[in-house]
Amino acid sequence: MFLVALVHKVLFGTRFVFDHHDLSPELYVTKFGRKDLFYRLLCFFERQTFRMADVSIATNETFRDIAISRGGMEPDRVVVVKSYPEASRFHRTIADPSLVVPGKRLIGYIGIMGEQDGVDSLVRALAEIVHVRKRDDIHGIIIGDGPELPRLRAMAAELGLGHVLRFSGYLSGQPLMAHLSAMDVGVIPDPPNEFNDKLSMNKVFEYMMLGLPIVQFNLRQAIRDAGNAAIVVREHSPRALADGILALVDDPQRCSEMASVGRAVAEREFRWTTEARRYLGAYRTMFRRSLDVNDQRHYPAS
Repeated sequence: MFLVALVHKVLFGTRFVFDHHDLSPELYVTKFGRKDLFYRLLCFFERQTFRMADVSIATNETFRDIAISRGGMEPDRVVVVKSYPEASRFHRTIADPSLVVPGKRLIGYIGIMGEQDGVDSLVRALAEIVHVRKRDDIHGIIIGDGPELPRLRAMAAELGLGHVLRFSGYLSGQPLMAHLSAMDVGVIPDPPNEFNDKLSMNKVFEYMMLGLPIVQFNLRQAIRDAGNAAIVVREHSPRALADGILALVDDPQRCSEMASVGRAVAEREFRWTTEARRYLGAYRTMFRRSLDVNDQRHYPAS
């Protein structure tokens, strides 16, 4: 990105805002397990992109720290804007009747399905619950798309989950809300690693807005975002994830309390109107700094 910014800044004086949503160096390490020449190149590219940026927008405080410490940006040029859903469009509706089974609790996931997202742990956890724990009061829904979806479908079939686990594919609008509104527990199966540990995941905010108790692995930023709305599974394994899911399913009072906590935090803090003001403020900061620089050029100090 810095090469594109460089051309436009040099030739046209264009201002550049870096909306920082992904950690390419950490993602490379997670996918390939090494810090080699390509990792060092990604770090160099990231650093140059920050250097080119007039303002950087960070998705959370961890990203802001990276922009300052690793990217060398001045603190007043980094603005945190969180990706909260719009409350007027993201709320409980009438649940999809095909997902409501009397006497059964629906465990669900929403999101992208890539190798680093760990959705296979949820599939294996459901197999543990159904075939090893012999529970017939649990079924699952996985909402979303991604490169791992065909493999996950095949895995579910091999594990004999055809009658228990449904893959909806990508959904939006009213069908999405109807599916989410049928869920009793939201799962975050992303494995603990250098990449996931720093991310603010949209599904955390979405589960909390819908009043869904959460089960997740030990992810630093997700724990910070979810707070007491989540059970944190310390061991990274499908068996431990199954333990966390059943701990919630078998304790309706705890489920209700966690749901209330998550919803209360969401209603109090997850306001896109507030984030929108911060977002616009980032641009105001950039234009104000540009005007100040121009004033200094035209009216140098005596």
